[in-house]
Amino acid sequence: MTTGLSARFTDLGRVGHKHKGFTQSGALDTNSHRLANAIMRMPMTNPTIEVLLGGFKAVATEDIEITVTGAQANVFINNVRQPLNHRVVWKKDATLQIMQPVLGARNYIGCNRHFKTHLFLDSCCAVSREKTGGMNFDGKGFQIGDEVYYEDSIILSNASTIASNNSSTTGLLKNNQRTHNSSANECILHTTSATVALPTTCIANKYIVRIVLGYQQALFDHKMKARFFNQRFIVSNEASNMGIRLTGKSIGQIAVKLYSEGVANGAIQITPSGLPIIMLAERQTIGGYPKMGSIITTDLPELGQCCPGSIIQFEECDVLTARQEWLLRQIKMKTFAQNQLVGISNNE
Repeated sequence: MTTGLSARFTDLGRVGHKHKGFTQSGALDTNSHRLANAIMRMPMTNPTIEVLLGGFKAVATEDIEITVTGAQANVFINNVRQPLNHRVVWKKDATLQIMQPVLGARNYIGCNRHFKTHLFLDSCCAVSREKTGGMNFDGKGFQIGDEVYYEDSIILSNASTIASNNSSTTGLLKNNQRTHNSSANECILHTTSATVALPTTCIANKYIVRIVLGYQQALFDHKMKARFFNQRFIVSNEASNMGIRLTGKSIGQIAVKLYSEGVANGAIQITPSGLPIIMLAERQTIGGYPKMGSIITTDLPELGQCCPGSIIQFEECDVLTARQEWLLRQIKMKTFAQNQLVGISNNE
């Protein structure tokens, strides 16, 4: 396997462990992670493979069904381009490649089987800063040459190790002969139902993200808030799973010193320079910078697709609207997932 900049197992994170000092972690674009599992008719908590900025390459040692969601990237199996957000059969000995995205940052590989992962505090996520999780419990993502398993069989491998593994690999064809009867290099496409719209993450160069003001917004005067909401910030090169540092015109400085307190996913801290930092899944558990508010949950997946140079503008939102948007997103995803299950029942 070739990992590119970063490739790792991910899920919905270590929920409920921040009081122990461990970050939440999890998929940066949770919507694309959930969509990959919905397309594959798997539980939303099933691990996916998160690929950052493409460069991923692997060879299958068994027939396996997959889907790729997220950023607008070219996906190839044996140099044949594959569509995003569809089920395809990745045949034994075929090579999967995910190229650098044209738009967006992260892709998610979903599988119709449960990946064999190692859990730390109920999550398979690797967090390098804490050196927790990962395949070897060292906080690292996939390394070149790693092999990925599910149940008792290898499904991905470094191309150089294929020959030694072929003789002992148990193929999936035995369990799926009714639908998989093509040649070894052929990719079978399973189209998703057209009756329900795909609940994909919006991928763009510019994002308008909505925030709910927090209690510390009282620390910012009218002019500072006007500068905050009436300008377009640019994502700097200091963007990671921890957070996104933005560049632009300073909104001003606050001289008040605050006690450190818990930091929510999507919290917008204002640094001493007067510029915002958006805290993401692998943020520290506490922080002392003043916070303007938090980005609503529905808009967080878009931030997971931001790249350096992306434009972000903030828009105020009330709690009721934020709740309604979250419920609507849940309903859309649930309806889509149920439609996939109805589709397989009808095919049988």
